[in-house]
Amino acid sequence: MRTLTLEPLTAEAFAPWGDVVDAPAPGERPQLEASLAAIDGATAPVLAFNNVAPHALPFEATQMERHNRSSQCFIPLDVSRYVLMVALDVGGKPDMTRLRAFVARGDQAVNYHLGAWHHPMRVLDRPGRFAVLMWTTGRKPDDEEWADLTETVLLVG
Repeated sequence: MRTLTLEPLTAEAFAPWGDVVDAPAPGERPQLEASLAAIDGATAPVLAFNNVAPHALPFEATQMERHNRSSQCFIPLDVSRYVLMVALDVGGKPDMTRLRAFVARGDQAVNYHLGAWHHPMRVLDRPGRFAVLMWTTGRKPDDEEWADLTETVLLVG
């Protein structure tokens, strides 16, 4: 089993997998138009709202997912903190040698780049609500891909 310690989420550290949008200062209006992307038939925008049950640290990760036809943006609506585990792609699978894990504040939104391997959403402390924006082909097998990790990863704070 591999152990990963959560790092604070920063735009610089997360850049290979996506964008981080910190809470804007009064009067600011950051936009993500450069990194919102959809290709290969993913033409239907989906704005979903979810409520995620909390997890305690440490917890084990055994799978990751990615969306090869769409970016995926998570906007916290009512969240304390949440966990992001990401990996680069090697031969259609998550690169286990370069896994990274982050803890995000509840005022930080993230946009996963098209094809970025990531762990399913996990929140800490209490339930968390998000708005999620992505595009779909309307065929779930075409819109998301799952991979079992070659070893279990223990995420610790």
